[in-house]
This record gives sequence, C-alpha cells and structure tokens, in this order.
Amino acid sequence: MTAASALAAGRRAAESLMTDACTVRAVTGQATDQTTGAVTPAYSAPLYTGRCKVQSNEMQERTPEAAGADVTVLRYSVHVPVAAFAPAIGQVVAITSAASDPNLAGRAFRVVALLHKSQATAYRLGVEEVV
Repeated sequence: MTAASALAAGRRAAESLMTDACTVRAVTGQATDQTTGAVTPAYSAPLYTGRCKVQSNEMQERTPEAAGADVTVLRYSVHVPVAAFAPAIGQVVAITSAASDPNLAGRAFRVVALLHKSQATAYRLGVEEVV
C-alpha cells in the first residue's frame, strides 16, 4: 500500500463516520430587525452544505468573566471532508441534522481554530458553541 492509497482509505473511513449534516456560512455583518430593533448577524450564502461530525474537544468548560458576567464557553471540533471548502476563523457551522444525537440539530458553532496538517483524513475545525 502506498502513502497516497493509505491516505485515501483513511479519508473514506473518516467520512463514513460523518453521519451529521451541516451548513457553513461566513458572517458578513449585522442585520437589525426593523420592528424590534434586535441586532443579529448577517450571513453569506452557504460556503459548504454536507456531511460532518461533531466531537467534544475539551473535557471541561471554561467560564471567563466578560463585562462583569460569567460566560460558559464549550469547545468542540467539527470534522468535514478534506477540501470541502476553504475554512476560516469566524465562519459559523450550523448543524442541520444529527443521526445519533437529535439534540445536536439546530446548534451553531463559530470556527475559532483551523487544525491543518499535511496528511489529514478530515478538516478538524476548532469551534465554540454560539449561544
């Protein structure tokens, strides 16, 4: 077996474990609801729609103080197929369906770290949950 064929087999195996689905978008600015005045992020057209896998990245949450309030930060990684799109810090990954955990569907995660390597079997995006 060559290195290239081993990598291809590893990618196929990694993708077979990606049983969830997601949509990735870039944040393009803010939108203001004309009725309520609520400000929410504005998003680009989808950069990627397809299979993914959500993994817990840390065994413990962090609770930093922000503006005098405690904020719980949960770190995860979202795995997507290699070269599915060009990931970037700040993009938002919305989980659209989850085969094994129905509580994942509807959750959104902000990309905070790009975990590149030469012979990756998947892109592993460091993310934090958007709440």
